[in-house]
Amino acid sequence: MYLEFFGLHRHPFRITPEDDFIYMSQQHSRAYVYMSSAIWSSEGFVVISGEIGSGKTTLLKKTIRNLEGDLKLLNVSYTNLESKDLFGLILRKAGMKIEDDSKVAMLFQITDYLEKMAAAGTPVVLTIDEAQNLTRENLEDIRMLTGMESMGGPSMRVILLGQPELKQAVTSIPQLSQRVKLFFHLEGLTAAETAEYIDYRLLVSGHGGNKLFDQDTVAEIHKLSKGIPRLINKLCDGMMMCAYSEDRPFIDPFDLKGIRKDLLGEDAPEKNQKRQVKKNKETSSSSHQVPLRPRESESSELALIRIAEALERIDSRLAKMVPEEKPHAERPSQADNVKPLSPGRK
Repeated sequence: MYLEFFGLHRHPFRITPEDDFIYMSQQHSRAYVYMSSAIWSSEGFVVISGEIGSGKTTLLKKTIRNLEGDLKLLNVSYTNLESKDLFGLILRKAGMKIEDDSKVAMLFQITDYLEKMAAAGTPVVLTIDEAQNLTRENLEDIRMLTGMESMGGPSMRVILLGQPELKQAVTSIPQLSQRVKLFFHLEGLTAAETAEYIDYRLLVSGHGGNKLFDQDTVAEIHKLSKGIPRLINKLCDGMMMCAYSEDRPFIDPFDLKGIRKDLLGEDAPEKNQKRQVKKNKETSSSSHQVPLRPRESESSELALIRIAEALERIDSRLAKMVPEEKPHAERPSQADNVKPLSPGRK
């Protein structure tokens, strides 16, 4: 919508992963190394957790894309499974025809497959995205697959990626947790990395002028997004659409304040807190209970969900206000070959 207006040839802040927009923060670089090492280690079992939109799936795709050597990758991304469905899905990913759909029979079939691959010198790697949705029984099944080596059987490397509750689910099964070589939680970007991230995405998109987002605005973006890349994208995109709708070639810090007000649906956090205190006192006096301690803010998870949903509503309204641009051919840009800045370097 605003590409030509800002002199861009690509959309800088899409929420879907794009290979050449990957920004490798210090945290992302560590997670990438851990996943890569798990693939080539005979004891490879890594659990990577992170908030929604923190870049887990993007990292997995980068890891898979950069794999070299002879190996077999079984990538599972649908995890709302019944108990025996996991074994069946693994067999289908391996290109095997299910001979008997009983759980025991499928386990033996997977074992035979792993033995054949081991004899051929081909490691087998199982990656499961959104693994927090796996049932306890699914996790027990993974324990069986990773435990065959200790009994003289073939090995399977495993990488589990999911939201923060994944770690708790895995550690609740001691026999499985003990097999995990590494737990790693992917934190959000730092304030400095958030600034680099925004500049990098604009550069790759073809922007070569002055900074669109000033230091104070970036600091507020970081505060609202908690450094989560997907939310940074949505906030930046919303602000650029606001500027475009008002025919301004620059970002006004007040754009973010307007978006925040629409996101939270409140006049001011202080007023809302006072209303909550008053409500708690009234509830306490009427029910003769001990006064509740008011929350200083909403939970981070609920706030992030509200941010995402509200920005989608803003996008929809602004799209109706401004006619859609006619598509035009992308022109080549040297920015496509630019590598992300290392954290802390300018």
